[in-house]
Amino acid sequence: MTHEPPKPTSPPQLVSPWVWGLFVFSILFLFGVLLATVWRPTLFPIDLVNPDQLRPLPDLLQMPTDDLSVWWPIVLAAVVAVALNFIPSNNVTRLIIRFIVILFGCRYLVWRGWVTLNDAHWLSFTASIGFYGLEVLYFFTYLLYFYQTAWLTTAWRSRQADHYQQAVLSGEYCPSVDIFIPTYNEPPYILRRTIVACQAINYRNKSIYVLDDGRRSEIADLCEHLGVNYLTRPTNEHRKAGNLNHALKYTTGELIAVFDADFIPFQNFLSRTVGFFQDDHVSMVQTPQHFFNPDYHSQNLGIEFMMPGDMEYFFGFIQPGRDFGNAIICCGTSYVVRRRDLEAVGGYYTRCVVEDFQTGTRMQIAGYRLIYLNEILSMGESPRNFQDHLEQRLRWLQGNMQIYFCGDDLPIWSKLSWFQRSCHLSLLLHNINPFIRTCFLVGPFLSLMTGISLTVATFGEYLFYALPYTLLTIATFSWATEGRYFSVWGEVYEVTFAFPGMVQLIKILRNPFGKIGSIVTNKGTLSNRKRLNLRYTWPLAAFVIAVGVGVFIRYGGYWLHIWPPMEYERAGLEVMLAWTLYNAFIALIAVLSSIDQPTRRQSDRFPVCTVCRFQLGDQTYWGYTRDVSETGAALLLTAGRFIEAQRDTVGTLTFLEQDFSVTAAVVRTRTEEERCCIYLRFLEVSDEAQRHLVQLLYGGLTWWHKPKAPNGLDAFWPMLIRLFDFRSLFSLYSNN
Repeated sequence: MTHEPPKPTSPPQLVSPWVWGLFVFSILFLFGVLLATVWRPTLFPIDLVNPDQLRPLPDLLQMPTDDLSVWWPIVLAAVVAVALNFIPSNNVTRLIIRFIVILFGCRYLVWRGWVTLNDAHWLSFTASIGFYGLEVLYFFTYLLYFYQTAWLTTAWRSRQADHYQQAVLSGEYCPSVDIFIPTYNEPPYILRRTIVACQAINYRNKSIYVLDDGRRSEIADLCEHLGVNYLTRPTNEHRKAGNLNHALKYTTGELIAVFDADFIPFQNFLSRTVGFFQDDHVSMVQTPQHFFNPDYHSQNLGIEFMMPGDMEYFFGFIQPGRDFGNAIICCGTSYVVRRRDLEAVGGYYTRCVVEDFQTGTRMQIAGYRLIYLNEILSMGESPRNFQDHLEQRLRWLQGNMQIYFCGDDLPIWSKLSWFQRSCHLSLLLHNINPFIRTCFLVGPFLSLMTGISLTVATFGEYLFYALPYTLLTIATFSWATEGRYFSVWGEVYEVTFAFPGMVQLIKILRNPFGKIGSIVTNKGTLSNRKRLNLRYTWPLAAFVIAVGVGVFIRYGGYWLHIWPPMEYERAGLEVMLAWTLYNAFIALIAVLSSIDQPTRRQSDRFPVCTVCRFQLGDQTYWGYTRDVSETGAALLLTAGRFIEAQRDTVGTLTFLEQDFSVTAAVVRTRTEEERCCIYLRFLEVSDEAQRHLVQLLYGGLTWWHKPKAPNGLDAFWPMLIRLFDFRSLFSLYSNN
């Protein structure tokens, strides 16, 4: 009997999104009525909530009197930003450049706290000091980030792997390895390629186990067909953690490698990782997560060809820094753990919605060494649409917050080192980032519309103190991470997550261990229709509209001679205007990037160029592939050859360099630059051909799979273009 897995369910919506939209509209309407009642563009009188005179600068902060000297901080920051293009990013240079940023940051915060606070009214002072506090908190997180990524272990670990793998490759060190593939509801074709890739790993002493929490007969049949072990259990207690703990009882390997059902390991995965366990102090080796399909944000905007994934910054930069102080995060897949040490801490931690981070933390509390090898040795599938991405991140947020409510189970504040505790503090601050990001998003706009200046200073002072610090922060982030993080693009992610994340935080604080949201991340989900996702992004859309209306009321009133010229302007409000317009730009990009595009292809295609022969009856055609997927290929024939085949004509496509063949049908043909291109759909793919296809498409870090690392300008211009062409609204299909 086939047991169908329970479908993931979301908690019931107590209030419809449209009701929330009506509520927000009502608030905006009420605000408009108040403005009309007082007949001015600000809710409060400008003179009441802002000082009549600017606070004089103390001697320490006096600006130069001559015009040229005022520009030297901006020029210095610009020179450093330009010089970064010629300075390699390594541990030493990063320390030097970050010290410069910290000096500019301290200079800015001293000026902000000493001179710019608005104390004209208690309401003004509360808003001003609150906003300043958020800026100080942001700077504090930067100091923590500086401390935790001061010395990356990337090069050192790779040299260690080079040394340790010699014993593995020679057979001198070959402990038994159990490969666990936990699954719940992933389609069989996804599991097949993961199993096939695990079988292709160059390591003889391994056993593969598929841990099926969906209890599906088709998965059991697949495992039998491919010759791997199948394990299941009668219940889904404790989710993935319970599934893994159940497998521990029925396996005996000295080491355990874990891959999520959608992750495809490279053939050298074990040879690069197992060698570390020759050191008896090493308990776990974690490797990065990398994805063969683009993030939904960049794909929806049509800029996936250049934008880095949102996880590349964490796996390529944060984790190597944490590794220096034994503070890495176990990420649930693509790692190897020593069974003895895992069982010594009681197996996988079952109290939280995620098992990886908490289990790794428990091992660190017990004194075990977890290391990070910053080499991409596997690839997986990232969420295909905005909803799946959002539900995954909301589940991670709950899991990350739960660790701080585990008490004596996980005594992180008393048992860990100072470095490890600082990393947990950083994560805690990151978890509350939705609240901070929301304040930074709406604060300047509210300042503009209420008339309360959050900062009181001249425009020249902003140029002298604030702009150099801002320029350096943006430039050095991209440089230090080697293009893995672009500040403006990162803000798009954060703004998109801000409102849903804040709602999730409230639910978590009310009941940290309650059942909130989805239980698994959907894989292989495809849709043939466009989805606006306004259910999740309507607050951002409302914010953009409110900014447009508010700016028109305020400044259109001057143009229409409704308000006396510049009557309601005070020092600092022009900066709030610029900040508000920038926030509206980011919010609009976030809304557009969340519009899921229809997908016409059933599998990912990759620009594989390899020589092929297509046998069609007694005719032989030669050419090379322009792109290949698991279900088809585009074959560009040699010059002068054309094909007159009818649709669905069947032939045999042979990949000459890889030495395998598949039966394929002609879908269509097209002439491109006086050459014929045949579009083929695979009909019959043998098990052996499937293994070759998996290795061809996913078996290594080929150029199309490598992480993207644009510089700031390269990344900014495509975003700006998409803002004006509204591609995500009007395009028919995604690029893939």
